[in-house]
Amino acid sequence: MEADKVDKFLLANESKFPEYEIPIHRLLNFTPEQELILETTRFKRPGRILLVSIFFGTLGIDRFLTGDIVKGIIKLLTGGGLGIWWLADWFMITRVAKRKNMEKLNQIINI
Repeated sequence: MEADKVDKFLLANESKFPEYEIPIHRLLNFTPEQELILETTRFKRPGRILLVSIFFGTLGIDRFLTGDIVKGIIKLLTGGGLGIWWLADWFMITRVAKRKNMEKLNQIINI
């Protein structure tokens, strides 16, 4: 991957990943196949996940969107952990979304 493409990727997606964890040196060594996969991969927007958490967090939809199906079911059945988990997720869910995005990026890197 060319340096210009890496810069464009970082500008467009830096808010979707944990700070200082994007392995830029590994992105520079991408094969054309990895580049194609990266360009077509959709990463979750932490801000949108936070809004879903605020409005529909008691139903566990935020956890379903981040891929935490079991936690989503538990949150759904307990009414957001009796409201406590729902409130706690307002502060945690963006980190969860960024971590899931980083896991997805690491899968592409390791192909």
